[in-house]
Amino acid sequence: MSSMKRHFLNNNKNIPAKFSIFYLIIGIIFIYFIYYQISNNNISTLNLLFIFLAFSVLLLFFILNYMQKIISRVYNSYIELKEKDRLVPYEFALNNSSDFIYWFTPDARIVYINDAACKILGYRKDELIGEYLEFFDKNFTRQSAIKLMQTIKNTDNWILESTQTKKSGEIFPIEVSGHSFTSGGQEYIYTFARDISKRVEIHKKIENMNLELQQSLNEKDVLLKEIHHRVKNNMEIISSLLAMQLRRAEDHKVKYILKQAKSRINTMALVHEFLYLGENLAYINLKDYIQKLVQDIKDLYISQNTELNVDLHIDKLIFSTNRCIQIGMIIHELCVNSLKYAFKEDRNNLLCIHIKKIEDKINVKIRDNGEGLNNINSLYKSESIGMQLIHSIVENQLDGTIEFKNNKGLEVNIIFSKEEEE
Repeated sequence: MSSMKRHFLNNNKNIPAKFSIFYLIIGIIFIYFIYYQISNNNISTLNLLFIFLAFSVLLLFFILNYMQKIISRVYNSYIELKEKDRLVPYEFALNNSSDFIYWFTPDARIVYINDAACKILGYRKDELIGEYLEFFDKNFTRQSAIKLMQTIKNTDNWILESTQTKKSGEIFPIEVSGHSFTSGGQEYIYTFARDISKRVEIHKKIENMNLELQQSLNEKDVLLKEIHHRVKNNMEIISSLLAMQLRRAEDHKVKYILKQAKSRINTMALVHEFLYLGENLAYINLKDYIQKLVQDIKDLYISQNTELNVDLHIDKLIFSTNRCIQIGMIIHELCVNSLKYAFKEDRNNLLCIHIKKIEDKINVKIRDNGEGLNNINSLYKSESIGMQLIHSIVENQLDGTIEFKNNKGLEVNIIFSKEEEE
């Protein structure tokens, strides 16, 4: 009987007909009851009216109460359906996202996970819902996972690289970004993760390529150093041969020519020595090079009885091998010229070498305190090897200008572009 009642009331089909039949049956029973009472004179008319009123109110209450339940149920179903329809696009987007999406409670417990995350991890949703972060990210413990949730909550644009473990035990790298939000009075942390295995693989390949390139570069550096060392040694051998010839020569003119040749070779060999001993195999600090060059020239040409002070001022300039050899050869020839003609044993000799950077130009000034020259113009047309070498380097290689003048001795000013030609 109870099951029939539940079936009758809970079945929402043809409710008006059912209530009509129900009301008809109850009405017939009630009319029969009233007729029976009147026939036996068991009830008065007033009592009959009260009974009819009570019955009508009770029946009306029953009908309205049931209708209210039906309406409430329909309304709740409508709201639920409407909410579900509203969330369908979002749920579809989340489940079909290529990123792995997780929702956590503040204690790092999973309350939502999308299809992409389940697929990559190899779990079903019901196997992951309710689990904690450290279940598939072994980099975290219970305490550090909770601390991480707090960090995500308090950090704008939070991002992290980590690893996750699949159901099969395979570990893969991920990049994770996260934010916090509140829904229904409950706080949540949601994260977006992305598999970066390919990126890590590419990075490893690049690192390996860089290591190989660095190794190759180191090998080339060693080779270049060895080349510069061999060139320097070969030039020293040539210089030694010239020194042997110099000791054997008796003619003073021949001796001077051999000494000049030896000095010029030393000037070029010095560049290769700097390259071999330095860290940079392509460029040389000009100041260090000129200081050593001038000292070598002094040791070769100045006797112990000759006093020479060198005023050396050179800006910090870094030049290539070719440029240093060009400048070194010019300074060598001019210094040797001053040592030969300007300096005496019985006086205080001064040699000034100033190399300055002025805007986009380099100004080389070399001056001695000798007697100077009466015919200064002769230096522009000199037939000596040294002066021809100077003019050739300045005009043809440096594309510069040269000026000779008397200024308490001979002064030479050379100007050329700071930029080196390719």
